[in-house]
Amino acid sequence: MREILALFAQNIKRVENLISLYGPPVRGRRKVKETDILRAALVLLHATLEDFLRSLLILKVPNADQEIVDKYPLAGSDRKRPEKFSLGALAKHRGTSVDELIRQSVVDYLDRWSNFNDLGEVKKALVLCGIDNDLIEGHDFGYLPAMIARRHNIVHKADRNGIRQGQGHHTTKSIGLKEISRYVESVKNLQSFVVDNLPQ
Repeated sequence: MREILALFAQNIKRVENLISLYGPPVRGRRKVKETDILRAALVLLHATLEDFLRSLLILKVPNADQEIVDKYPLAGSDRKRPEKFSLGALAKHRGTSVDELIRQSVVDYLDRWSNFNDLGEVKKALVLCGIDNDLIEGHDFGYLPAMIARRHNIVHKADRNGIRQGQGHHTTKSIGLKEISRYVESVKNLQSFVVDNLPQ
């Protein structure tokens, strides 16, 4: 767990370094090319969140109960969902311990198929890590849903503004220090929540 937290702190520092390059607040709206550094910081922030959640799943799921491990397909499968397999499917894994095969199956799945594109997927990951669902449902995730949605708009639509163009409307959504700071705090708060509630 120490390594996961250290990597999280390192990645948050990278995000904060990007934000610092933006400079102090100014009056009025900055040009899009100036605010793109905040968009880049937001995308890196979302990657930090995803990396943190994947690392937690890799740490916790291999040692979880059968009903959780059953959610993952056997390593080497090209399927997204787990399926029954014959004993022969294990032949290519000879010499691998059961513990290592389970871990590799989890890693393979997470590397190929996992993403966290809404709050529901974040909550599901926390449940799989063993955090009590009542605690999760009672937690205030702050601006996390807004951050995830904004990242989606940036990476899939270049942060295009869906509003019809005209007087006072811009082709790209605005973004500022206050907004990005809220997102960073929400991700940090999630990390603190996990540290406080993750079973040992």
